[in-house]
Amino acid sequence: MSPFEGAPEEFDQTIFPVDHKWSIGPVEGLALNFVKDEKRKRSYTDTANFTLRCGVCQIGVIGQKEAVEHAQATGHVNFQEYK
Repeated sequence: MSPFEGAPEEFDQTIFPVDHKWSIGPVEGLALNFVKDEKRKRSYTDTANFTLRCGVCQIGVIGQKEAVEHAQATGHVNFQEYK
């Protein structure tokens, strides 16, 4: 489904019908396997638990919440993720 005629392809959405068991049918298994695979490869960012370092004062913070708190307290907004 496209939001409007001529919309860029990245705006397209695929809509699946949901049955009475809140399942999207056979494609659900494919989606769940895809998610498991991406998690295994760590192809995602866990914004609640990722580790960041402030680029200004070099303090380490964990997660988006601590980064926001640090930014609000100091005005620092330059963070880099590290492992």
